[in-house]
Amino acid sequence: IKLKKVRQSLIGLVIAFGALYYTLRNVSLEELATSLKNAELIYILPGLALICLSYVARAYRWQILLRPFKQIPVKEIYSPLMIGFMGSILPARAGEIMRAYVVGKKHNITFSGAFSTIIVERLFDLVCLMAMFVWVFVINAEMFDPNLTFSGVSVQSMAIGFGRVCFILVFGLLGVMFLLAWREEKIKSWISWFILPLSEKWKEKIIYIVGEFALGCQIIKDKKALMQIALFSVLTWTLIVALYYPFYFAFDLQTRSLDSLLILTVMVCILITVLPTPAFLGSYNAGVLIALHEIMGEAEVTAVSFGMVVWAASFLVVFVGGFYFIFSDHMSVKSLMNAEEEAESALENTDK
Repeated sequence: IKLKKVRQSLIGLVIAFGALYYTLRNVSLEELATSLKNAELIYILPGLALICLSYVARAYRWQILLRPFKQIPVKEIYSPLMIGFMGSILPARAGEIMRAYVVGKKHNITFSGAFSTIIVERLFDLVCLMAMFVWVFVINAEMFDPNLTFSGVSVQSMAIGFGRVCFILVFGLLGVMFLLAWREEKIKSWISWFILPLSEKWKEKIIYIVGEFALGCQIIKDKKALMQIALFSVLTWTLIVALYYPFYFAFDLQTRSLDSLLILTVMVCILITVLPTPAFLGSYNAGVLIALHEIMGEAEVTAVSFGMVVWAASFLVVFVGGFYFIFSDHMSVKSLMNAEEEAESALENTDK
């Protein structure tokens, strides 16, 4: 397991350095320093406020998703949420595993059950992202140069491929969720037939885990809760899109339209998904460069410095929030680093 993590870390760092090279290849350190010096960094403050508010919206949404397992006060959701997002710096972005592990351990919820709420959460994120994707790449497709490439790959082709994957994931996850919510016993009977060759021990574990995932999906049968989750999802992504706007003024960007904000958000999401780097380093910056410079025509050095400042501000909120809750909850940093192994162990020791 340790060798696997080392390998994942090395691959992530190689990708990060490659993406950083792509971002910085035409910009000198002197130009970058001048651009950062000339920026009106006072606009970072409203940007930081919007970043923080986006996590508040995420916390309220997650609280609703966890209701089938336990009613948890929202103030107790922030700790596992921020620690989990801080875990994006770990190999293979183990933050989601860490988030499920921490909330499960703190509130006596099974890991598989807690993780099922995160899968449902990601489904709603994908739906919001798909809506933005359609607006950017279908309604405003003329904004994109078909010859624009990233490391030899057409950005348009990359975006279309990403959109197709999102589309398949959305409908696939929706299908699984609805089947587990309304046809749980039927699904269990099908799965029982497929796992007949396995031992009784593994059969029980698999059926138990399916049951935990089904419990996490029950929330979609509650119309009021479903509406609340949808509203908090829209609010979360509205804040994510809006957080870039103050930084537009910090760097005096020429284009300050809603379309430009949506393009920037979508390109960043595509790059951090396609290029899995620790803490999104490099991939985030490359997404900003493509959106601001290649698509919207802003100066390259401005796009590079903009990306660095927004990435640093976002990382600062997650890093400070994560460590604050680790120490305030008297958690062991070492145990959190081993959360993935402990989560796997918890699953292995699951007993119906």
